Amino acid sequence: MKLSDRFFKNRVKPIAIAQLILVIPLLIIVILTFTSNTVNLFYTAVIQILLAISMFLTGIEQYMLKNKWQAITFFALTLFIIFVVIQTFYVASIQR
Repeated sequence: MKLSDRFFKNRVKPIAIAQLILVIPLLIIVILTFTSNTVNLFYTAVIQILLAISMFLTGIEQYMLKNKWQAITFFALTLFIIFVVIQTFYVASIQR
């Protein structure tokens, strides 16, 4: 079995491809964040935004695959992460 068959099994292909596209900048920003000596709240908030978008896409995918409970869970996690992002941007604006 090929890797692409394993990855796309029981998934909506356009959403899975969009999530893969989001992972590349996410990994780059994570590497930039962990290699810097100071805490940069802007990078942290961008990471959280990309994670929230990915979870939102997963929620849409689960809704399309008729997994209602998982879709509701991912949508709730997305709202929680967006709330944390708003707090992070607020703290970043105070520290300037």
